[in-house]
Amino acid sequence: MALKSIQQAANTWGVSVYTARRLAAAGLVQTVTVGRRRLISENEIARIVATGVSPARAKRRSKTPKQGRDNA
Repeated sequence: MALKSIQQAANTWGVSVYTARRLAAAGLVQTVTVGRRRLISENEIARIVATGVSPARAKRRSKTPKQGRDNA
């Protein structure tokens, strides 16, 4: 099993590195940690190419006002 960096995976998928990291953080892409590096297997990269992933599920959290604060 060959491992690729998130940058290489993002280039293959045609998305930004930020998007690839959000997908991994959301658990939509399986990663392996080797030392301090987070890597993705070639099989996982091919799976995403073949089946796709909905980036909408990996959206950032909305910035809603906290309760109890006056936002005026």
